[in-house]
Amino acid sequence: MQTLQSRLKLKQKNRKALIDQLVHQTRTPLTILRTHLEGIEDGVIDMVPEEIRVCENQIENITAIITNMSSMIDAEKLETTLNIEEFELSQLVKQIVNGLKAQFEKKGIDFKITDHEKVSIKTDKYRLSQAIYNILTNAYKFTEPNGNVFVSYHVNSDSIILAIEDNGPGISKEDQAKIFGAYYKKDISIGSAGDGIGLYVANENMAIIHGTIIVESDLTKGSKFILTIPR
Repeated sequence: MQTLQSRLKLKQKNRKALIDQLVHQTRTPLTILRTHLEGIEDGVIDMVPEEIRVCENQIENITAIITNMSSMIDAEKLETTLNIEEFELSQLVKQIVNGLKAQFEKKGIDFKITDHEKVSIKTDKYRLSQAIYNILTNAYKFTEPNGNVFVSYHVNSDSIILAIEDNGPGISKEDQAKIFGAYYKKDISIGSAGDGIGLYVANENMAIIHGTIIVESDLTKGSKFILTIPR
């Protein structure tokens, strides 16, 4: 039987992990908003309707995070709440890429979607988008200027396979077994900053929606993260 002290320590540890996830998830939309507002101020981004929509999407993302805050910091809550809805995957991917594009362009990274097939999917849109955002943010961090990051997907009978590929430094076989663990950080010269929970959160979100993430990578040859999403 657990003692009261051990139960309190476990509760405190769980609460810290959940709050760390919350803080991490707010960084991406805030960074996107800052990048776009700086671009508008510098005159390199025009305030057109599409640009306004990019900013609105990030405000919606922050709103969703705040809405889920109470359940995220309740360490005793074991059940996971899903918000299942039907939506167009290509539209979601385009929205994500448009939001991050200014940041990638500023670093000199060629960033684009290579597939544009329209396909409907029924899942938790928020959790899927957070997984994609986290992997793309990781790709941005580890890809050098003049590198490239590509997003592609294809449709199977019962699932959608979405791939995010970069030509960064790659991941060793040893590290591939560790990168989805919470707080794991590999100390390398490129993109060493971070809290080490982005891929952990992405993996957790994919598991919650009954999907998977795997990585294919070789040192010096880049990495490819493959998400399998049930339709």
